[in-house]
Amino acid sequence: MRYKVLVVDGNRRVICAAKLDCIDEQVARRRAEQMYGEHHVELWEGDRLVAVFRSAASADTKGGRTPD
Repeated sequence: MRYKVLVVDGNRRVICAAKLDCIDEQVARRRAEQMYGEHHVELWEGDRLVAVFRSAASADTKGGRTPD
């Protein structure tokens, strides 16, 4: 399956993007989660937001979360 990872700043401006080809969503989530650090990471499948991984520097929450 084809996924897209967006590294975004605090205002959700895209810093960089990457395509991921993964066997399933669980693998895509693990790979995207490994990319977050200083910036937030969004995982997309087409136009569906799969998950957001908040940067450790974020004041609101730490760690990954599933969109509401």
